[in-house]
Amino acid sequence: MVKRIVGILIPLITCTALVAQSDPVAASGQYSKVYSGKEVAFEKVVAGHVAKWHGPDQWPTFAALVTNGPRMGQYFMGTTGHYWKDYAERKTTKAHNDEWQNIIQKYVEEQSGMMQFEKQLDASYNDRSAPMWEETIYYTKPGKRGKMLDILQRGAEASRQANFKGSSGAYSIISGGEQDGMLVLVTRMDSMADLAPPTPSIRERWVSAYGEEVFEQAVKDWYDSFTKSQSEILRLIPEMTTPSN
Repeated sequence: MVKRIVGILIPLITCTALVAQSDPVAASGQYSKVYSGKEVAFEKVVAGHVAKWHGPDQWPTFAALVTNGPRMGQYFMGTTGHYWKDYAERKTTKAHNDEWQNIIQKYVEEQSGMMQFEKQLDASYNDRSAPMWEETIYYTKPGKRGKMLDILQRGAEASRQANFKGSSGAYSIISGGEQDGMLVLVTRMDSMADLAPPTPSIRERWVSAYGEEVFEQAVKDWYDSFTKSQSEILRLIPEMTTPSN
């Protein structure tokens, strides 16, 4: 029987109220640890499942491999680009569910709980699909996530003013995280070369937009808003992903 472990993540952010959105902001996903030696077979059978049940006109899904950090070698699989009502309206079949459950039972040693995410549009910047991404999970102090979101929103505006070429998404875990108020920042990457320091730097963008004093205060407020953070890099697996996702 598959063990359940409490997971944390990746990708998405809470608005102050779950009001109607003009953009799809809902997503969900979980980590899976595959039995050692079964990874190749697992990827092949999941690719077949996706081709059969999760094509362009079906419920979209994606899969990524964690390439570093404590969960290195695990898979993160989920779905994104939804309105919340999509979950209520989703139609599935017993054949689909049975096939997926059989895959999990045969190949997966452990799974995190399912996590629900919401993207914070104002705190994201030029977000896009990418073959890789670095995500940093922040364990925020009680009542401090709002302050971090305020800083991210101002940072996004500074990036717009600087015509910055980078791409990032800000998300909150609204259900299934290790604690309340968890915040996830995703930096999109085309290759490992994108880990190089950005140009212009965060400091340069902020100072140009708001001045040195405002930047220094924002840095102080940022680091005063969380107890710890954890980063990892994920690589998309196209064969296990809906083509349009």
